[in-house]
Amino acid sequence: MRFRFKIVATCILGGVLMVTTSAHSSVKEDIKIVAEQPEFYNLAAKDAYAQIITDEAVWSEGPICTAQGMFLFSDVKQNKVMSWSEKQGLKTWLAPSDFQNGHTMDAQGRIIAASHGKRAILRLEHDGRWVTLADSWEGKRLNSPNDIVVAPDGSVWFTDPTFGLLNKDEGYGGKQEQDGEYVYRYDTRTKKVTKMTSPEVHSPNGLAFSPDGKVFYVTDTQLAHDFNNPSLAHRIVAYRVTDGGLSEGRIFAEIASGIPDGIKVDEKGNVWSSSKEGIQVFTAQGKRIGKIQVPSENTGNLALCTDGSHGKWLYITAANLVLRVPILVNSGTYAQHGVP
Repeated sequence: MRFRFKIVATCILGGVLMVTTSAHSSVKEDIKIVAEQPEFYNLAAKDAYAQIITDEAVWSEGPICTAQGMFLFSDVKQNKVMSWSEKQGLKTWLAPSDFQNGHTMDAQGRIIAASHGKRAILRLEHDGRWVTLADSWEGKRLNSPNDIVVAPDGSVWFTDPTFGLLNKDEGYGGKQEQDGEYVYRYDTRTKKVTKMTSPEVHSPNGLAFSPDGKVFYVTDTQLAHDFNNPSLAHRIVAYRVTDGGLSEGRIFAEIASGIPDGIKVDEKGNVWSSSKEGIQVFTAQGKRIGKIQVPSENTGNLALCTDGSHGKWLYITAANLVLRVPILVNSGTYAQHGVP
């Protein structure tokens, strides 16, 4: 489907391009809400609109809403992290960023980043220092940590594919030392890194927990290594979480077109996934109930946030575009609840 931006009125407000359209043209021409089941309208309104935060990124990723009232996202290929709020507008938050990609936040409100360049998981302390939590497993350097999430027990889970190691535009390069691409768990109490058992996943990328923490979702984006080979995986895999380990791996959903780069879970247990055309939403049983189509060639990631006025927002990073869309549901993760 071809999209056009029919702008009725525009203004620059706080460094952000504010796009105003008529109530009807906004849905049809900015984004498209596709309800495949009636219950999707309990998550996103029929007349939902998109607010453009920027259309000047190169490859936007790693969206997060922080306890300090900011929205952050990585512009990976420009080696920086950007911040935005309605009061302050769009600003450079960290440059160079050592090619940070995914972000999350712990219970103390500290930002945790997956750094391609450092080949490490980093945490921003309250005094402004970045400290390294994990950069190796069994004495060998990690590949290029991609995405990250904090589990209900406070442990930090992250994916470590080779995308940032192999792509010269997304890291500093180097030699691969691990024998594959894996999911890891960092125990914040023991400082120990554990490689998780997830044989169903070839190239782990996005990851999320169910609201009760009993199900772990991870995306397999093997297809990103060769988009000309459709036999490569492009799916979401679900595991049962028991005593910090994984079992009963199963294919939760196949994503087409494109890959499920990033995923989030809402308070009702629905799984929101990126895809080439935008966002796809699945029930906890794996049934797709709707889509939000975005006017971009690729959609990389998303965040579900609630602002200080209890407004609920879906933030979308889609190549050069960063958007936010009002929604009707909260995140299922406590760390995404405090925001701009």
